[in-house]
Amino acid sequence: MSGFALGLSGIGLMFVLLFLRQPVWLSLAIVGILGNIIYNSLNTAQYVAGTVFFDTASNYNLSVVPLFVLMGEVASGSRMSSELFKAARVIVSGLRGGLAVASLAASGAFGAICGSSVATAATMTRIAMPEMRKAGYDDGYSSGAIAAGGSLGILIPPSIILVIYGSIAEQSIARLFAASLLPGIVLMLIYIAVALWLARRSGLVPSEVSASLLERLMSLRHAWQFALLFVISIGGIYAGVFSPNEAASIGAFGAIVLGLLRRSLDLAGIVKAVQSSVLVSCALFMIVIGATLFSQFIVQTRLPDTLLALAQDADLSPAMVMALIIVIYIVMGCFLEGIGMVLITVPVFLPVVVGYGFDPILFGVLVAVLVELGLITPPVGMNLFIIRAQVPDMSMGALYRGILPFLIAPVILIALIFAFPQLTLWLPAVLY
Repeated sequence: MSGFALGLSGIGLMFVLLFLRQPVWLSLAIVGILGNIIYNSLNTAQYVAGTVFFDTASNYNLSVVPLFVLMGEVASGSRMSSELFKAARVIVSGLRGGLAVASLAASGAFGAICGSSVATAATMTRIAMPEMRKAGYDDGYSSGAIAAGGSLGILIPPSIILVIYGSIAEQSIARLFAASLLPGIVLMLIYIAVALWLARRSGLVPSEVSASLLERLMSLRHAWQFALLFVISIGGIYAGVFSPNEAASIGAFGAIVLGLLRRSLDLAGIVKAVQSSVLVSCALFMIVIGATLFSQFIVQTRLPDTLLALAQDADLSPAMVMALIIVIYIVMGCFLEGIGMVLITVPVFLPVVVGYGFDPILFGVLVAVLVELGLITPPVGMNLFIIRAQVPDMSMGALYRGILPFLIAPVILIALIFAFPQLTLWLPAVLY
């Protein structure tokens, strides 16, 4: 069997295992190990498996993952996120749909120190959903805004997806963080525009009382800790003061200190945050290990090189190739979990994309946007199930109807990235 046929067979087996509801990391690892046995030998497969486990566990670049997860867990456990929502609510009061806008703005800010879309969606559901129901908001509209806002955690730095992409693609995590900042802000503004448009064009939300200027200014005192953590950690990366690993450790330590000083965090809360961070990080590392085994097998079969040659022989333009890849990501996003999708596809698609002249940094941001779209796309949008788990009396139909108008925002951002590549590439060029 040729390497190309073996590579395609491996991908087919992986999707069969996923369809049989096997964990993503296990599906990837099985295909990688079996592929190495068939393509090379049992001894080679044993050596590769042992090496990958050790190399991944000792990978210094991946140490940012548990640290950023810890920072988000501490921020959530010490009630910083609820205070952030209160501040955003007062600042945008008076707008029709103001609570949805506050949820989106707070999600963007929380994502800036959390890095996890699922954690952002879960946190904002607990905080914002009761307030929206109390104010008389339609459940579908509220859940759509929360799910969309939650997805911002995957794009606005620090992003765990971009850390994993940078590890696979061997790209600078600092450059990826810089490249994703402006698109993340633009996407948040598009989401807000959609929420305001829906509020004006429908009877989904009631009118709201506007706060005074003094009340708006006073509300900022609730958000200063988020601004401080972002400036110290992510701002330190952009300024070249810290590496991403140093910034993650400083951010996690700073979140703990702020929680203790504000007396919203105690020893039990720290222990709980550490435990949650360990569990989440271990799950992520197992996926990365499985994906590394899979990608090493795929590289050996020369499947990406063959796909690139086939695309060039077919005389496909760069735009057509990228459009096909985007469609594949959108379809996969309807059924697969985000991190697994990145780890499955990047080893295959990245050489093709680079071969057609696209910047790998731009492609990394594009992948993050597409994964973000998958998180809120029915029928298997992870953020939708996170909301449903915490609001069990809401039907999935209402969730699906609520999120549909917000799906246009990532599509608009993708078009903007291709129309204006400097939206992604300008800040990394300036800083680095």
